[in-house]
Amino acid sequence: MPTKFWGEAVRHAVYLLNRLPTKALGDRTPFEAWMGRKSHLAHLRVFGCVAYVKNTTPHLKKLDDRSSPMVYLGVEEGANHEENLPEFMVEDALDTDEVIVVADIEAGTEDVAPPATAVVPMTRASSPSTSSSSTHTTTSPDSHEGPVRFMSIVDIYANTEEVVGIDEEENEVMLMMFEEPTCYQEAATEACWSLVELGFKKCIQEHAVYTRGEGEASILVGVYVDDLIVTGGSTEKINKFKQQMITEFEMSDLGLLSYYLGIEVEQQKIRISLRQSAYAKKILFQFKMADCNATKHPMEPKTQLHKDLEGTPVDATEYRRIIGCLRYLLHTRPDLSYSVGMVSRYMEKPTIMHHRVIKHILRYLKGTIYFGLVYIKGPQEIDIFGYSDSDLAGDLDGRKSTSGMTFYFNESLVSWNSQKQKTVALSSCEAEFMAATTAACHALWLRSLASELTGVKPKSVTLFVDNKSTIALMKNPVFHGRSKHIDTRFHFIRECIEKGQIVVEFVNTGEQRADALTKALPGVKLAAMRQLLGVHDLQSCQD
Repeated sequence: MPTKFWGEAVRHAVYLLNRLPTKALGDRTPFEAWMGRKSHLAHLRVFGCVAYVKNTTPHLKKLDDRSSPMVYLGVEEGANHEENLPEFMVEDALDTDEVIVVADIEAGTEDVAPPATAVVPMTRASSPSTSSSSTHTTTSPDSHEGPVRFMSIVDIYANTEEVVGIDEEENEVMLMMFEEPTCYQEAATEACWSLVELGFKKCIQEHAVYTRGEGEASILVGVYVDDLIVTGGSTEKINKFKQQMITEFEMSDLGLLSYYLGIEVEQQKIRISLRQSAYAKKILFQFKMADCNATKHPMEPKTQLHKDLEGTPVDATEYRRIIGCLRYLLHTRPDLSYSVGMVSRYMEKPTIMHHRVIKHILRYLKGTIYFGLVYIKGPQEIDIFGYSDSDLAGDLDGRKSTSGMTFYFNESLVSWNSQKQKTVALSSCEAEFMAATTAACHALWLRSLASELTGVKPKSVTLFVDNKSTIALMKNPVFHGRSKHIDTRFHFIRECIEKGQIVVEFVNTGEQRADALTKALPGVKLAAMRQLLGVHDLQSCQD
């Protein structure tokens, strides 16, 4: 539920507490002590659950809706205590967890209060951030303690089809995820339990990964619902594990990994490549850009986007669909991270200006369909290093900077991020300092993860920064006067350096591999940065 309904959530929690026994009252409930009778609980529902309220409009036509989708927001205090109330029954909707509430209005119609406000129809719903949300009140079942409160789902998640929340400050999107069938949940749970019974340990740093054994005999298993990815140094150990799982479950051995969740995997003796070519083609075809002219960069250099409040709006739903598809493509395309991140900030009210940039990204995708990541076989010992960079006040609306970071295992890119900073920086030194601290936190996680998976004691992570003032600010406490206004949490990197967990070194701007994640680069420089990131044209490599 959106945070603006926090008050309703607290009220519902208090409502429940008043109906729970407490030792202070001799294991009686506060309601029973006050009212002298036990409370009715049959009307209680999970806060925020989906419900359907019957449409009481007379003379409905054959195809008219008989109910309206609502969200349960608790019980309205201080209302109707009449005994002659409509009867309610709760039904399961198509064997899902959604609750349908059906009222028999013919019983005691005269005693039912009319709705507090009319339900806003689908076609006229307003934005969730506006104050035009309406509530619908209907009488509770047999408690007679007040009408049950519902709020239209349309009002809560207005003007959205899949996107139900946009956080412009965090550059994040909340998607409405339809719950997978119970059988998948049960299969995933059983698979995890079976792994534990077979001697596997759940990885503390990444809960979807399980490990067994040490050194060359170790096996790593990645779990996604009922799909497993298995890897290890011993083919014999892997085959033994597969036989154990086949004995336990009805499983299919799909052989060497070649395709997983839209990612195409090609495994050779000295390298592994990842790409999403088929998915990229699908995106271009879906949004009618399959025959467009290609361009050499995803965003024109020095492009400056803003909210464009006076611009001509475009179809927000279509805009969000494109963003959602492009964001999934980022799993193998770090060269798109900055441009896709920028256009993601304007999903609430996109205009023609923003739509033009998205079309430019699609044109770049057209010319780089077969691009992907390449991982070269390296030494046994893992060396972790990363790059941190930042622009200065690149966001024209809030004047916040954009951080970029990339991390490598032995020259192979394993993690990257491009994100708007949470606070405004007063200088490039300060912006780089905050970006480096965020990167340091991620570096510690990667360091712990690598140590847990390999069983090797963690080593220091080298972080490359292209700003000497920032490096001095990290290492020298004398500079405290310049940084005392910076949020305390950003000084965490100093402690990491003192403990030897992070080693910060200077790198020239031309070799700064995170540069492409903080700004739009011209074609020639972008091509060079793609090579440094490990993004290659895999079709030409095959040829």
